[in-house]
Amino acid sequence: MKKIIWISTILLVLLIVGLNLFWNRIFGYPTLDQAVQSNWKTPVKIVNVDQENQLVLYLDETQYVFAAYEQKRGRFHVNADTESGWTASSDLGPAFLVVAEPKNNSGNFMWGALYSDISIAKFQIEYINGETHAVEAINNTFIVRMPVAFQNESQLSLMETFDNIHAIDANHQVIQSWKPES
Repeated sequence: MKKIIWISTILLVLLIVGLNLFWNRIFGYPTLDQAVQSNWKTPVKIVNVDQENQLVLYLDETQYVFAAYEQKRGRFHVNADTESGWTASSDLGPAFLVVAEPKNNSGNFMWGALYSDISIAKFQIEYINGETHAVEAINNTFIVRMPVAFQNESQLSLMETFDNIHAIDANHQVIQSWKPES
């Protein structure tokens, strides 16, 4: 009888320790910061969140990483398979990073960042079909769902759907522009 109690106690302790170790992985994290950080050994910083489409942009030193997250029952999950990371550099002014890609099974998105200490107020996006969008800058970054006209584009041709993107400061001055290579 003592042996059964002893084995039951050990199994209960192992179960409690196992649940403590894997609780957040299984049931999600209490904050988006914790969910994002769970996939990284180095510290990362969230710089932009699109709550409507459950997308997050974060910074790992100089690399921007774009990922989808899920919020269920007040807990957050970030699937490492949805992460895409990019960095940019430039010899002519501040580096400008722009990426267009499908995400989260909810459409095609464009996101970007201007590597600059100059505060950007908005990004002006000019699409090839003549549409223009102004997107509020958050921490010199942006996330935007692409227009309906480009939602059926393949991932390979998404970077060809716009003519130009301008980073504009609070004084309405263009700080840097980005044009796809032809």
